Amino acid sequence: MLQPVPTDPQPAGDQVDARAQRKAPAASPPVLDNAWRAGRKLSEARLQRGWTVDEVADRIRVRKEFLEALEEMNVKLLPGKAYALAFLRSYARELGIEEKAIVDQFQDECALTRDDNAGKPAIRSPASKPRQRPPWAAAAALVLIAAGFVGWRALDSQLRSESEQQAAVSSEQSGLGTTPVATSAATRRVVEIRALTDAWLETRGPDGTVFLSRNLRAGDVYRPDASPGWTLHARDGGAFELFVNGVPAGLLGTAGMPVLGRHIDEIQPLTQAQNASPRS
Repeated sequence: MLQPVPTDPQPAGDQVDARAQRKAPAASPPVLDNAWRAGRKLSEARLQRGWTVDEVADRIRVRKEFLEALEEMNVKLLPGKAYALAFLRSYARELGIEEKAIVDQFQDECALTRDDNAGKPAIRSPASKPRQRPPWAAAAALVLIAAGFVGWRALDSQLRSESEQQAAVSSEQSGLGTTPVATSAATRRVVEIRALTDAWLETRGPDGTVFLSRNLRAGDVYRPDASPGWTLHARDGGAFELFVNGVPAGLLGTAGMPVLGRHIDEIQPLTQAQNASPRS
């Protein structure tokens, strides 16, 4: 005798899992501090989800390098404003962060405006006409540049010659041929930054160009340019110890607090009394 065929078969295991995921409650939004910068909010939200950068990149189909650039707020590694904002919105949506707030904060803190004028036609007054340069203007400019270069080389050569003569006279008077070298080494200022723990550090030039922006490991030593205008930025000021010509100069900043734009040329070594006191 034939048995009736059931019309409602049991769902397969993958279908049961998919239904269970759809019925699972949505994850609670991450807990973020309003005082944090936009990049730190992204990284902290990701860590609270328990995700790595590779996992998020695979989930939202955005390259890992771009997500890291968003967390480090390094706009120089992003492909452009339109793409950067699209990546940022996708990242915030995946992490459960309010998109508009994080986009506005990111733009305010990074001045992400390098594509604002892209594609816009230049506006010219109908009455204005381009000035025509005389044909000899370019040749005259080249002559002036060449003359200035020749004059600079002659002056540089003269200064070098005078410096060498003064060094030779000083060496003969002291009887020590190494005196000029020792004097130069004594007046040179070397600033060292030693990582006490694994932490992020950024160095910027006088014009804002980022020359270093990455995580240093405990024990790493970095020697930045100590010229005026160079600045240091860190997420934890207590993670780095400073030295000037080998003499301790204290911590980069307060432990647990970010450092934004400390001038390298203003870092000074600690006095003997400060070196003798215990560290806080």
